[in-house]
Amino acid sequence: MADLRAALLGEGFQDVTTHLQSGNVILKTGKKPREAMQSILEDVTHSAFGIRPQYFVRTVQEWERLIAENPFEEEAKDDPSHVLAVLMRKPFEATEVEKLQELIQGPEKIRAGCEALYITYPAGIGTSTVGKTPGWNKLVGSGTGRNWNTVLKLLEIARS
Repeated sequence: MADLRAALLGEGFQDVTTHLQSGNVILKTGKKPREAMQSILEDVTHSAFGIRPQYFVRTVQEWERLIAENPFEEEAKDDPSHVLAVLMRKPFEATEVEKLQELIQGPEKIRAGCEALYITYPAGIGTSTVGKTPGWNKLVGSGTGRNWNTVLKLLEIARS
């Protein structure tokens, strides 16, 4: 992640911080639209490393809203590593999420927020078969998930 941080600093981004090894980047930018920022970050990464991962850009205020909207507040307090927020780049309908929930065979629950899906895995993520649910990849496969510990840590870093 040090190489990614250096590449972004070299492109003029300020206060670049990374968290964990899963592509979490916190940085200061101008007032560019989200889509433009995502494209710039993808281009920088492609130029520096030859890969083009998707970036999911959010402002501090949007991240705060994501946290406030969590429908699994109690689960997140009790077992934050088994509650995920999945950021999406394309809009989804709440009815799609409801239909998916009906098809889930295990104890997992999924709910829709404004720009994220929230998923709780009470029996654990590693043994879950929820990813095999019909329609799962179509709806969730294009997103990126972070467990609740990481969600809170990213806000803490962004505010500092």
